[in-house]
Amino acid sequence: MTAAVSVIVPVHGRARLTQRCLSMVLAELPADAELVVVDDASADATPELLAGYGDAIRSLRLEENVGFARACNEGAALADGELLVFLNNDVEPTPGWLVTLRRHAEANPQAGAVGARLLYPNGTVQHAGVVFGQDGYPHHLYAGFPADHPAVARSRPLQAVTGACLLVRREAFEAVGGFDPGYLNSLEDVDLCLRLGEAGGEVHYCADAVLVHLESASRGRSDRFERSVALYRERWRERVRRDDLSLYAADGLLRVEYPSSYPVRFEVEPLLAAVDSGREEKIERLLSSYAGEVGVLLQEVVRLTALHGGSSDSGKPLAKGSGAAVEPSDYEEFLTKVGKIEEEIRRLQEGEDGGSATSPGSKLGYRFQVEAVRAAIHRVVPPDSIVLVASRGDRELVRLDERTGWHFPRTADGRYAGHHPADSEEAVAHLEELRSAGAAFLVFPPDSLWWLSHYGGLKEHLDRRYRRLEGDDSEIFELTP
Repeated sequence: MTAAVSVIVPVHGRARLTQRCLSMVLAELPADAELVVVDDASADATPELLAGYGDAIRSLRLEENVGFARACNEGAALADGELLVFLNNDVEPTPGWLVTLRRHAEANPQAGAVGARLLYPNGTVQHAGVVFGQDGYPHHLYAGFPADHPAVARSRPLQAVTGACLLVRREAFEAVGGFDPGYLNSLEDVDLCLRLGEAGGEVHYCADAVLVHLESASRGRSDRFERSVALYRERWRERVRRDDLSLYAADGLLRVEYPSSYPVRFEVEPLLAAVDSGREEKIERLLSSYAGEVGVLLQEVVRLTALHGGSSDSGKPLAKGSGAAVEPSDYEEFLTKVGKIEEEIRRLQEGEDGGSATSPGSKLGYRFQVEAVRAAIHRVVPPDSIVLVASRGDRELVRLDERTGWHFPRTADGRYAGHHPADSEEAVAHLEELRSAGAAFLVFPPDSLWWLSHYGGLKEHLDRRYRRLEGDDSEIFELTP
């Protein structure tokens, strides 16, 4: 019998995760559905694991690691179903997930793609759809919110959803050419959804289909991220509808009052955002740290638990419940607790307790990287200097203590420009403009080293005119001719 629905799971290593995922999918796979697994050149026990399932699954072995997009396309070519459901192997379905996803697709024939509600194991949201920020880039909607928040429970059309659990109609999938392999393990899903929308189809978020996602436990992507971002930026950044604020307003999380004269009054739900000015700075740092604890520290605990099979009660909140008022007196105690958890996770990662070393997850690893960048700057840059930092607008990278940090690139009023230079000529011109305004040093953190290969003319300009300083994993230039 030809399957009506094909669940396609691309895998690359992580056999234990794959086994758990496949067993849960098979436990309630409908009679008219099939499970297709694409082994993307796994070097562990994955081939033996898949062979053990016999006829319960259809499997395809790729001898070369080709990445998420091509593995999914190969799986779709092998599959029989008219509904293709792409599923990460680091996802754990909850009962009824596939039936619910399919029912939503059948009730909304205009939807070419349907995504699900994904949760972290501690019950907070990992994905409730994808929105496009005022920076033009995609962001997971309401990540870190409680799973039962009314805004999260609202099914709706969106511009994009994640590919970690994504139903796509075969006809729509093939009409746009499937996933674009130009993306490598990042943003393939967003690109596919945008192309589906451009072709006239809709993309839906189905809140009633719920799965647990151990985000990024399955496939590393940090070394390939910038290539995918560059392709997205070239293709979509200036074309997408920047819809985050309108969605926040529609969900009642952002309200605006219009008096007879300016300024207007904004009311923002504490779960959604912290205010950039008008509050005491320590309280804002505390709120930001709490959000980081939910969105980063807990994610790292989840990732380590998934990789090592351990258990932890670190999912408990470190401070008052979500959305509760935070008193200034809580500040130092709370940040101390955050620091202790970060240090404990670092010790686990480095194997100091006798376990095997595990590299940091991308987000927590980035937080450690910020600390390392600051330390390198403090070591080689004199106090009272103005330092340019190339990044995607992370303000933590320009908090430099006794030194003034500027975003590179930046606007005339000192904010991150929101985009990268169009070419080397523009990059060099902006650098010299900022140097004339007082900037004395330029720093490329590890995540921004791609600048020096992408903007060859900028690198040549820096090497010819300025002195390179010892910056560990960062590149630091002293802007003195």
